[in-house]
Amino acid sequence: MEFEKLFNDGIGYTRETFEGHWVRWIIFVLLGLPFSLVRFVVDPTKIIEKTAIHWELIPWRTLAAIGVVGLLASFFISGYLVRVYRGTRPAPDFTGWASLFVDGIRLDLVMLAWFLPALIVLLAELALGLGMITSSHITANPGTLVLMILLIPVEIAFLVVAFFYMVLGGIRFSRTGSMAEGWRFSAVTEMLRRIGWGNYFIAVVLFTIAAVLYNIAVSLPSVIPYVGWIVPVCLGPFLTVFAARYYTLIYEAGEVPPAAASPAP
Repeated sequence: MEFEKLFNDGIGYTRETFEGHWVRWIIFVLLGLPFSLVRFVVDPTKIIEKTAIHWELIPWRTLAAIGVVGLLASFFISGYLVRVYRGTRPAPDFTGWASLFVDGIRLDLVMLAWFLPALIVLLAELALGLGMITSSHITANPGTLVLMILLIPVEIAFLVVAFFYMVLGGIRFSRTGSMAEGWRFSAVTEMLRRIGWGNYFIAVVLFTIAAVLYNIAVSLPSVIPYVGWIVPVCLGPFLTVFAARYYTLIYEAGEVPPAAASPAP
């Protein structure tokens, strides 16, 4: 796998998406804006005082409203990523808003489903731990502690599967239009085999390093009072589109090439 090509193509596609298309960029920023407003309604310095948490000072209704609006807006972004995952060239526009919204919901459900096993195990661990805390003697039931310890590697295994399969499953859904195909473990496993497990792991590590460095760079201006938060919001869409294109190219590296046409007799 040509890792340099992944980055060069991803950067070129991102430039193609936004250069000369400022409306797309503005739409991206506006759709990502609601969650950024949380900092203006929650002041941690007032809510958390030493070891005490003043729950009554948290504006629950306002946070709920922001959460609902932010979630609805995020579905449009996810719907746009579905079009990027399909390999659309040139870069798509924000058109067909109903289709964007529905595709975004379906994509998020496909990706979330890959985390459900790990989430179920985590909830089981929390339930067992809560039972031990509320018990008068933690050692009263050593079997509970043993079970919690045994669940840890199970949860890690599920998280590893989600880590490797989630995005490729989302791209498979985008290409086929079928949520069931996005959840097909055997199909995604075969895709990973064709890509190469080592290649995929290296590609993910390289992207993670690049993403961390990018986020650190764009987050530095956030220390500026009042206006610093605007920079990460405005530059976030570039990483979002780059990531979508980057993983699309990885997926395409594992696609089976169409059979060559039989020569005419």
